[in-house]
Amino acid sequence: METNLINAALKDSLWAVLFISLYMYQLKESQRNQDDAHAREGKLMSFIDEISAQFEKLARQYERLSEDVREIKNDISERRAIKRKGDSE
Repeated sequence: METNLINAALKDSLWAVLFISLYMYQLKESQRNQDDAHAREGKLMSFIDEISAQFEKLARQYERLSEDVREIKNDISERRAIKRKGDSE
């Protein structure tokens, strides 16, 4: 198809050939940029998926840590209550 366009443009003038050449170059460059954008988008999506998985892992660790802190607070409260009973007797 490109050669047909160029041959037709050669019959008209040099400017037509230059225009067709520039137009074809622009189409190829646009396609390359679009392919690059799709590749970049794929990389970003995989990065977001990885970050989401890490965030979920951190959230689970935070929940376990929070539960451990609650248990420690309860143990301390119970020991203080036992100690106060022993001191008051």
